[in-house]
Amino acid sequence: MFFSRSFSRPLVAAVGAAACLAPLPAAAQSHLERMEVLSEQASALMNEAMIAQVPALEGNMPVPAWDEPMRAAYACVLAGYIDASSEAAVDGMLDDMEAMLETATAETLMSGETGESVQLPDGMSEEQAQGLMQSCGVMEVIMARMAASGAMQVMMDQ
Repeated sequence: MFFSRSFSRPLVAAVGAAACLAPLPAAAQSHLERMEVLSEQASALMNEAMIAQVPALEGNMPVPAWDEPMRAAYACVLAGYIDASSEAAVDGMLDDMEAMLETATAETLMSGETGESVQLPDGMSEEQAQGLMQSCGVMEVIMARMAASGAMQVMMDQ
């Protein structure tokens, strides 16, 4: 499949884990609000990175803004992270994501330079995180959005 061949694991992890810098201080926001802002910023960078690799995707990428299915899926993921670790560990992960996205560009996402600086919360393995993303429906929502925008068809036509 195009997606898995063309993008590095850190790039996919940056999107999965996801992540945008908020105008409000982190302490004034919930975990979900912080994740939404971070995810939207990371999705915008991912869209830019994918269009750079496949120009035909221009105008066919899903909008980065979350909808209710995405919000529900990430609420599930964050609850799983907290259950496996702690609220403080999730805060640390979100802090790392904010710091990473301050300097991230489409190019650094594509090269995998940014994904290494964000660690999963203590107590959560990569396999557990991937399982959580799957069981909470994050990947299903992302794929449905890619199909609805036309991006999936463009990638399959390449």
